[in-house]
Amino acid sequence: MIQSLQKKLVIDELKNNPPPNSIVLSFDEKAKIPIKQYKGSIWTKEKKVKWPAKQKTKGLIELPASINIHTGEIIYWFYDWKNSFIVIECFEDLLQKYPEQDIYVIVDGWSAHTSYAIKVWAYLHPRLKIIYLPTNASWTSLTAAQKIELIAKKMGVIL
Repeated sequence: MIQSLQKKLVIDELKNNPPPNSIVLSFDEKAKIPIKQYKGSIWTKEKKVKWPAKQKTKGLIELPASINIHTGEIIYWFYDWKNSFIVIECFEDLLQKYPEQDIYVIVDGWSAHTSYAIKVWAYLHPRLKIIYLPTNASWTSLTAAQKIELIAKKMGVIL
C-alpha cells in the first residue's frame, strides 16, 4: 500500500511539475489489432452502403505507443509481436527522438516492462527513466483504449 502511494505521488509530481529539460510519456501497447481487407457493399433498408461484412483478416499487428502527457504528442510503432526487446527498440527510438532531454516513461506492470532485459537496458541508459504504475492503478495513466483512439484519430482512422 505504501509503495503504491509512493508511486502515485511520483507520477502526480511528474504530471504537475515535470523536471526541467525533460519529457514525460505514458507508454502502453495495444495487442493483436486485426489487419482487414474491406470489400463490397450491402443494401440496407434505406440505401446501399459500404459494409465490412465481406472483410478478410490479413494478419495481426501490435501497436506500442507513447503519449506526451503535457502536449498530447503521439509516437507509435508497428510490430508483428510484442516482448521486452520490442519495448527496448521503442525506448531507443525515444532516446534518438529526444537527444537533449531526459525522458520519463510511465509504464504498467506488464512482465515485458519489468523483465531483466529492461532493467539492464535502463541501467545502461540513465537518460530514460522508467516509472511503474502502482498495481491496479491504471486510472493514473491514459488507458490503452484512449491511446488507441487518439492514435487512430491522428492517422485519420474511424473506429
